[in-house]
Amino acid sequence: MFGYVRPYPPELKIREYEYYRGVYCGLCRAMGRCTGQCSRLTLSYDLVFLALTRLALLGGNPCVDKTSRAVHFDKKRCLPHPFRRRACLQPGDTTDYVACAAAVLGYHKILDDKQDETGSKRLRARLLVPQFRIWQRRAEQRYHGLSELISPSMSALFQMEANGLPSADEPASAFGQALGALFAHGLNEPQSRIAHHIGYHVGRWLYFIDAIDDYDGDLRAGRPNPFYRLYGEEGMTQERREHLENALIVELHRACDALDLVHIDETMCGKELSPLLYHMLQTALPQKTHEILFPKCKQPSTKENNESL
Repeated sequence: MFGYVRPYPPELKIREYEYYRGVYCGLCRAMGRCTGQCSRLTLSYDLVFLALTRLALLGGNPCVDKTSRAVHFDKKRCLPHPFRRRACLQPGDTTDYVACAAAVLGYHKILDDKQDETGSKRLRARLLVPQFRIWQRRAEQRYHGLSELISPSMSALFQMEANGLPSADEPASAFGQALGALFAHGLNEPQSRIAHHIGYHVGRWLYFIDAIDDYDGDLRAGRPNPFYRLYGEEGMTQERREHLENALIVELHRACDALDLVHIDETMCGKELSPLLYHMLQTALPQKTHEILFPKCKQPSTKENNESL
């Protein structure tokens, strides 16, 4: 959805990075199969983390009939990489579910852009809403009620943004609740509670980091930003950035605490999955947090939503 939840390759083993790329490619194909070929262009790195978490909690990659099956990768070619076959996660319930979750999240994101953006970006959002609605309806056909699962939280978030965002914590919690619901949907206890906890705190981190990254641009464009009410025209001082970094790391620690409760079966999931998930929460996202809060040079945005792996 935003493109911030992505690995930090220098700290990964080659086989772990290949595992991550294989899940990314599996999701890309699943989106084409479940919601339409053009929807593949909207695949974000954040959805890969959702897939990795669901694989760990389900203890493998079950088929649609819920029969247990180990995580397995095929070698396939695709249009962006026609000359070399790449690892691709086999189809299963996890890839199909995350593909549909991507369509639902994308639909709510384009509605948010239609409300918040100005000028050509708002016009672009208005033109894209019908196409995103088609993808969302296809997702609903496969997983009925998926959109309703997050609609209350997303509606509350949109309402807060329309009213000028009275705080930073409340909208972050609303987005965290939406993401937590998607992480937990269809799982049994205690996996459902663990998944919701991970999704909730990663969702709060995502909302905060996106708002921080967009702070200067939002001020120039007159868009709502939760940190403007806190800091106003003074902006983010060094001390405030350090405080925010500590707060964001706490969110990641809480998600990591929940991950500690998951027994990840290496036989079914592969020995790469556990270190990859911990890498995301303990290394990659803290690295992204520091990169955005303390940039070496001023850039318009650090988002890389649709770059192909």
